[in-house]
Amino acid sequence: MSLQPPLPAAHAPPSLARLALGTDGAALAATMARAFVDDPFVSHLVPGRDARVRKLPDLFGVLFKLGRSYGACDVTAKTEAAALWRPPGAWHIPLWHYVTNGPLLLGIFGTNTLRALGAMDTLERRHPREPHWYLQAIGTDPAFQGKGYGGVLLRHRLALIDAAGMPAYLEASKESNVPLYANFGFVLTGEIKIANGPTLYSMWRAPGRGN
Repeated sequence: MSLQPPLPAAHAPPSLARLALGTDGAALAATMARAFVDDPFVSHLVPGRDARVRKLPDLFGVLFKLGRSYGACDVTAKTEAAALWRPPGAWHIPLWHYVTNGPLLLGIFGTNTLRALGAMDTLERRHPREPHWYLQAIGTDPAFQGKGYGGVLLRHRLALIDAAGMPAYLEASKESNVPLYANFGFVLTGEIKIANGPTLYSMWRAPGRGN
């Protein structure tokens, strides 16, 4: 995940969070692709920076397409940042989604497909079963990083989650991001080691932890 430290409310960027629409798909995918081009976990799934520059828009386009129906994909006003959430009971990506998107996924992962599926299976096996909101990915375009756009998105969705009295869960792909998520009430619960790959950090947020 790509996140920047939150700014004080008085210095928040002039942008509000809003629900991503179908017409935001291309811009959202491009923003996420730029945000994740050097992410350790994504780099494991799609080796080679040049390959990621080409393929990540398609990858995040698929994730957005699969998640948009839940009404939980958020963007800032001009798509400077985006967050892909899945509601309680919907964190698991069913097999038929992989099948129906098989040709596109094969084009993205290529000869690395089995390793990518193995990494995703590791995450799913470690995923908590208690009903919760799952932050699948959040990222800010590098041109806007450090200005609080990611914080705008988190505060927006977490306020809704708190109002529903639900917990939230994420996997941080960088240890340096753990204290940043802690600022939003997430607590480190463990480490997930990907075979021949990076370590991710599971984090849980109890209802009403606030920010």
